[in-house]
Amino acid sequence: MKKRLLYLLAFLMIFALSALVVLLPSFFPQGLSRVELHQEIALERVLNGTRDVELVFFGYSGCVDVCTPRLESLGKWYPTLPAEMRKRIGIRFIDLSVPEATDLPHIFATAFHPEFKGVYLKKEALKRYTETFNVYFSSSLFRSGEYDHSTHLYAVKRYADTDRLRFIYPLYPYDFVQIEQDLRQLLDESRETLSD
Repeated sequence: MKKRLLYLLAFLMIFALSALVVLLPSFFPQGLSRVELHQEIALERVLNGTRDVELVFFGYSGCVDVCTPRLESLGKWYPTLPAEMRKRIGIRFIDLSVPEATDLPHIFATAFHPEFKGVYLKKEALKRYTETFNVYFSSSLFRSGEYDHSTHLYAVKRYADTDRLRFIYPLYPYDFVQIEQDLRQLLDESRETLSD
């Protein structure tokens, strides 16, 4: 009896959180489609990227309902950026599922654009990243082999001695006009020369 009650409570909490994630965007005015911050990231250089700015998305390979539409929209938008901007901006997909095939995240990411990078992290490293970026994820209670996860897009700026989380985009569909303005701002910031 206690187990059933616990399962029921867990189900109701997940249902309420899912409903909140779906309905929340309708309560936000357009101006709140992103959060600006200057949070230093206490990790090894973020994914050893060489671009000045990395847009980072956490999901899992094969995720149809959430990851696919978001990555697809990023894949259509990214080529519209000027070539000089694209040279300085990378897009990283971090796989939360720790798949057995370590190249699966990269295969999945490049399906949306050949310049996207899919990242495989071992469990210990993934834990550090999800804690740093405050990413929620857990195995789905309803669909075996699938995950429930937060769907934010993160803009990370590389500086000479550190990386900083500068913007979080929690709402979808993404406001690409705002994102491009933010990226231009980040690229225009004065910085020391980065070594690749």
